[in-house]
Amino acid sequence: MMNELESKLEKLTRLTKAFEQADDSNKRSHLANELLCTLENTTLSARRYFSSFLKPEKHGREAHILPHHVEEHCAVEVTRDGWTHIRLNTLLQSNRQRVTGYIESTLLQMLHDHRAAGGTLPWYDRAFVIIIEHTDRRYTGRTFDPDNKEWKCVTNALKGVLFEDDDSRTVSLILDSVPDGKSFTEVIAAPYFEVKKTWIGR
Repeated sequence: MMNELESKLEKLTRLTKAFEQADDSNKRSHLANELLCTLENTTLSARRYFSSFLKPEKHGREAHILPHHVEEHCAVEVTRDGWTHIRLNTLLQSNRQRVTGYIESTLLQMLHDHRAAGGTLPWYDRAFVIIIEHTDRRYTGRTFDPDNKEWKCVTNALKGVLFEDDDSRTVSLILDSVPDGKSFTEVIAAPYFEVKKTWIGR
């Protein structure tokens, strides 16, 4: 496992040097994409390797690494009505580019940590999953067409944890975007018929 991590770190170093030396915009774009994918895969390798060395902190929870803004951290919350709210401080990837398992792994780790801290998670026989991206219009490079957003990583992370599978009989999906000048993804899992009743009421 350590050899795998070292190999990825060496590749990151090579790609970084190549990116710095590239003077063609197309080549820099290609290298930037390679760098991002390699960096995310390196992070996953590091998680797998170093997690076995983590020991509980004073409050009993294991230390962990999550992508977060200095002011607002990633969070999992279950409401009194049994709705699961997840805040992930990154946006969805574009499915037109190479997709890594970084977001799916992060969501799984967040749910695991929620349970490890004594929290409970509901089980939905049938669920509505609502994914809301909070975006900043000034950075249009991260605003993709809905059909180009890699949302499957979300349902893949939730299946087996909040519901049995992610087929059409078990999960319905809403994908929304809110241009509020922020940059994070909100995931809500809720009982299917509660959301459906709200629609009928409208």
